[in-house]
Order: sequence, then structure tokens, then C-alpha cells
Amino acid sequence: MKTVRIPAEGYGANCWLLIDEESGEMVLIDPSPTGEAFEGFLSMRGLDKKSLKYILLTHGHFDHITGADEIRDISGAPLAIHEADSDFLTTDKNAYKYFFREDLIMRPAEIILRDGDVLYLGKNAIKVMHTPGHTQGSVCFFVGDNIYTGDTLFDRSIGRTDLVGGNQALLEDSLRKLISLDRDYNIYPGHGSVSTISKQIKFNPYLYGGNL
Repeated sequence: MKTVRIPAEGYGANCWLLIDEESGEMVLIDPSPTGEAFEGFLSMRGLDKKSLKYILLTHGHFDHITGADEIRDISGAPLAIHEADSDFLTTDKNAYKYFFREDLIMRPAEIILRDGDVLYLGKNAIKVMHTPGHTQGSVCFFVGDNIYTGDTLFDRSIGRTDLVGGNQALLEDSLRKLISLDRDYNIYPGHGSVSTISKQIKFNPYLYGGNL
């Protein structure tokens, strides 16, 4: 399985495309590009949009969901979000109005996620860990040695908690879970560079050398 970053249209958000080379199936995490940009990206690489199996959201903030409806329309893939963030798609809670003074409303998700759920990309298990704090329904997706952390954990930073659903105490609990893992996972965050858990314990000032 390989992970490819798809450039977003704005807001500096990372969109991750997971490709299972054995089955040809794909999963898209945090669909920030437009449908046109996504389709063009696949076309340039000879990938079939109908091979997209799932569209997964780490949380419901607007900068990670703006392409969700368009990409659903062109691929037919279902959208999945944690139950605690599900109404971010259909109400003004997704922070778009906070910045732009208007609503961003989308269709409901086809799949509602809960902690411990497992989806499959080919033979690869995608495990869902509920990591509230940045939002109430923030999750991380575990696939092999990789974690797709959304806005819970970044390279040398962490998610903000001053928007709707944010809770600093919950975020700190979630971060403790991540730095207590028994493997040095690669982290693919919602913004910024790819890193590892061990590097974050050592260099991330918010994790206090692993003593959060």
C-alpha cells in the first residue's frame, strides 16, 4: 500500500490518497480538493475514480471536507465520519461561517464511525481511534505502520481547541493515547509534514518530551 498527497485548493490542508496496489482499491482521507482537481490528479496517474472505496474524514472542519460532495458524485464512494462530528456536514458547525460569514452545508455521511471500527482497503485494515479534542468527533486512522492524525497531532504542533467542539483537556487525553502507543508509527497529519511518533515525543513542544 502506498500513500500519496493530493494538493488541496487552499487552507493548507493535507488530503491523503491510499492506494492498495494489489487490489487496485483506493481510500481518500480528508477530501479538500475540488472534484475536478481530484479527477485530474487520478487521470494523470492512470487511476480509476470508480476504484475509490471510501472517503474518510478525520473530523468535520470545512478545510478538510470542501470536496466531499463533488468527489462522492464523481466516484460513487461513500463518505464516513465519526458520529460526534456527523452534523458538521449538515449544519454551520464546521467553522466555515466563523471565517467566511456564510454556511457550508453538505449531504449527510453514508457511514457513521465509532471508536474501534475497522474498514478494509484490500487486505489492509483501517482501524478507527476516537481522539476528541480538536473536535468532539476527531479520529485517527491506523493502517499498518501509519497513522492519519487529522488535526489532532502535527509535526511539532497540535490541533487548536478554540472552535466549535474544541476541548483542551480531551485533546491532551487523546495525545497521551498516541504517545503511549507500542510502535513508532509514521504520522500523516491534516496539515504540515509527515513525521513519526518518536520525533514528536522528542521535538514537539506540546508533548513535553513524552510527559504530557
